[in-house]
Amino acid sequence: MEDLWIVQEDKDDEKNTLFKKEDIYILICSVLLGILFNILFYKKPLGISYPLFVMAFYIAFLWILRHKITYKLNFGWFLTIPIMVLSSTYFIFSNQIFAVLNFLIIPVLIIAQTILINEKNYHKWFEAKFIEDIVYGILNRAFGYTSKPFMVGLSAIRIRKSNGKYDVIKKVFIGLAISIPLLLIIVSLLSSADRVFDHFLVEISSSFGTINIGDFSIQGVIALLITMIVFSYLWSFSNPNISVKNLQQRSIEANNSSCDPIISITILSVINCVYVAFTIIQFAYMFDSVNHALPPDFTYAEYARRGFFELLIVTLINFSLLLSSIRFTQKGGKFVARTVQVLHSLLIFCTVVILFSAYLRMSLYEATYGYTYLRVLTHSFMIFLGVLFLIAFYKIWNERISLLKPYIVITIMAYVIINFANIDVIIAKNNIDRYVKTGKLDTDYLRNLSYDSIPELVGLLNDNNVSDDIKGYLAEQQEDLSKQQAWQSSNLSQNKAKRVLAQYKL
Repeated sequence: MEDLWIVQEDKDDEKNTLFKKEDIYILICSVLLGILFNILFYKKPLGISYPLFVMAFYIAFLWILRHKITYKLNFGWFLTIPIMVLSSTYFIFSNQIFAVLNFLIIPVLIIAQTILINEKNYHKWFEAKFIEDIVYGILNRAFGYTSKPFMVGLSAIRIRKSNGKYDVIKKVFIGLAISIPLLLIIVSLLSSADRVFDHFLVEISSSFGTINIGDFSIQGVIALLITMIVFSYLWSFSNPNISVKNLQQRSIEANNSSCDPIISITILSVINCVYVAFTIIQFAYMFDSVNHALPPDFTYAEYARRGFFELLIVTLINFSLLLSSIRFTQKGGKFVARTVQVLHSLLIFCTVVILFSAYLRMSLYEATYGYTYLRVLTHSFMIFLGVLFLIAFYKIWNERISLLKPYIVITIMAYVIINFANIDVIIAKNNIDRYVKTGKLDTDYLRNLSYDSIPELVGLLNDNNVSDDIKGYLAEQQEDLSKQQAWQSSNLSQNKAKRVLAQYKL
């Protein structure tokens, strides 16, 4: 991996003391961005400051590289949409979970985009090895030239496959040997998830068992660090003397590792047998015809509300198994190839049933115990997995398509959608609806939601049973929101909550 990230030293080192006018411009832009970062973020909560800084960075980036960037419709420019949309969430919403996640994800998307629009990527964006380009952008571009701004400043002052042949029986035994450990894990998870399935196994066989003078020094350090990082990153794209070793040439390796189709068929057949049996049980309880087969100490409601976590793990195992099989199984004869396709399709069908069963169990669990971030996000993740499986199904019968392309696009789209779904509102609304039906309400959990939930919570003020508890919380929020905040922290979610609470005397 080291070989991929070695930057060739300039052959004319004596010329390094002289810098182009463009390098001075980069230094000026970097210093301005460092100061702006300090003004926008130092001791201030994130708000409109985040998208403002992102836009400022792009103005500097596009101006510095205006003669090097080609403007054309491609995936690199497409990333502008999720970057700006996700940046706007700091102004629109106040969800702390996504604030942390986006703080990490947006820089990665920015690095990916700036590499692509400058055509400095050595792998295509839909290839797994594109991660190397991103890591290179983080480790080398952002931090590899942090000493350069000092050099530019000083200069500006001075001057202006296996060969063995196995027969079918041996291949089958190899497939069985690989299947056994995987089967034990899957059966254990399915048994833990479903008492009826476990009951049947026992019956059948016992073997399945912003700058302040007082803090000037700290702000100066922060501004300096941002200046160095921004300069390093911009300079890595603009300086023509940089020559990076060809990552593609270094990373091209003959991939001879593959799996014989007979081995894959054996593994898929064994696993699918268990899934078919489990699927039959799921259909039975979905149609309420399994009640007579339930153990005497186990109710239908209890049966339906448990096991979603185990089923989700099984789904992830199947997803990994499916992708591995699609990727590494060798092409055999027409009959063998069709058999593999059928087994892949059967695995997807059974997994979708398992996923639906887990989704149903989670829904029943939420109806009983309430809605939380984890439960709603788990629900969303299951829907996301379902879409990925459908794409994989299409891939099985249309082998010419690539899985990574739609997977990358859908993953970005899904993440943007979940950001704008406003989970706090979903949680508050559904918990209130559950309270109306059952009289049960976890007010402690509702107090931990963001400002987005306040327009929903004020509806509880008219309920005598919960008004004291909720009123106390909303009074605290009303007092907190009445405090004057810097304009850099402007947030639509807070403003909306403030307007709603202003209608009440708490």
